[in-house]
Amino acid sequence: MRAVVSVAPFRILIVDDDRNCRESLRRALERDGHLVHTAEDGKVALAVARREEVDLVLTDLIMPGLGGLAFLDGLRIIRPEVPAILISAFANVDTAVKAVQRGVSDVLEKPIRLRDVRKAVKRAMEGRRHERGLTSVREAAPPAPPPRERIVGRRRLVGRSPVFLDLLDLVGRVAAVHSTALLLGESGTGKELIAAALHEGSPRASGPLVKVACAALAEGVLEAELFGSEKGAYTGAVGQRRGRFELAHAGTLFLDEIGDLPLALQVKLLRVLQEGEFERVGGESTLRVDVRLIAATHRDLEVEVRAGRFREDLYWRLNVIPLVVPPLRERGEDVLLLAEHFLRLSLEATRRVTPDVIAPEAMALMQTYRWPGNVRELENAIERAVVLSRSSHIGPDDLPAAVRRAANDPTLQNRPPIHFEVGQTCEQLEREAIRRTLDAVDGNREAAASILGIGLATLYRRLKEMGEEGDASPGPLFEHEGEA
Repeated sequence: MRAVVSVAPFRILIVDDDRNCRESLRRALERDGHLVHTAEDGKVALAVARREEVDLVLTDLIMPGLGGLAFLDGLRIIRPEVPAILISAFANVDTAVKAVQRGVSDVLEKPIRLRDVRKAVKRAMEGRRHERGLTSVREAAPPAPPPRERIVGRRRLVGRSPVFLDLLDLVGRVAAVHSTALLLGESGTGKELIAAALHEGSPRASGPLVKVACAALAEGVLEAELFGSEKGAYTGAVGQRRGRFELAHAGTLFLDEIGDLPLALQVKLLRVLQEGEFERVGGESTLRVDVRLIAATHRDLEVEVRAGRFREDLYWRLNVIPLVVPPLRERGEDVLLLAEHFLRLSLEATRRVTPDVIAPEAMALMQTYRWPGNVRELENAIERAVVLSRSSHIGPDDLPAAVRRAANDPTLQNRPPIHFEVGQTCEQLEREAIRRTLDAVDGNREAAASILGIGLATLYRRLKEMGEEGDASPGPLFEHEGEA
């Protein structure tokens, strides 16, 4: 007996404002065994593409509202891997070139013939199956998670930029061990989210994750918060109080902004890391705990050590496994993915159904902006737009003024060219780029780092290597960075 082979149907999205054309294509493709979704314009189609898994798109060019090319721009953000077929009565060479640049595999002229549509769909199917390594038999294994998301423990992390995927690969490996981890990066980059992923992906996931914001508490309060206190240890201590180390026993303790920890407490923290023991404030009994420590800071701790503000021995105890969380400006491919992610979350939180689409013009502005506040600033911008927008989509006017000004920011446009001669090394070119950029912003290192697309600590290291670091302490540059 010959085995019956089941060919996997494709999930196809048809976008056309002509109802007769749309329905004719739907019926024909469903008869061929495909699963078909339809939309009458680009805006509705983007909503469908976000909600449903799609293998192929057939779209008209001229439609009211969001047209075909603008829809394809949005599709490249939401589903960059999905091929498209353009159907139009107005296609020309220029349109075809623009369409191919947006991932279109075929351009069909109206009036269309079903025979031509089926050939174009077949070509797209073969390309997709080859790309994904599919056979003619539907795979029994569950589909792989979308490339724009990664699950670490129970934590869903969004991003597909190489620098972020490298970090997530490291997080997955570090989560499995007991070693102390030190998260380095600017404020707002998501260090607390990474800390949670480390805990949830670890053997301690069933234990508690306890968080302490070191910069938010005065020294006396922070000591009692960390180590607990006995009755009468200080004014107002009316009973015994367990500290965060005790509460985190058999779990994980996350110390955020550890660079702000006072020197006196650094000594006590060092003892806990080395010996696993401490005393409560005002107490005499020695307590032992089993805690994994994860620390985070936006400061350059090597600079803090040289300046005498951070103990060198504690730094080396913390810096067992350093993980650098990249700033959003180094994750260009992730900006719009995160914006779509925060849009969905904001709609759920506010129980609204609109605005459910980000207009291409707003997308372009968000990609131009440098996001000095990083992921936190982007999240706030999207939440603000959802709350204040009076439209069905998020447009440029719904974004904060700083984002709108990005299109005309002189630091992002008309930069003077850097000329080089054949034979110059990459190191020489890098030195010249740093010097010229610092000259252009009157020596403002924060602005120079932003323009160059690197972190402040990286810029400081480069200047040190160039022999141009100046004062050993970066001074106000590090003191005025935002809190986590």
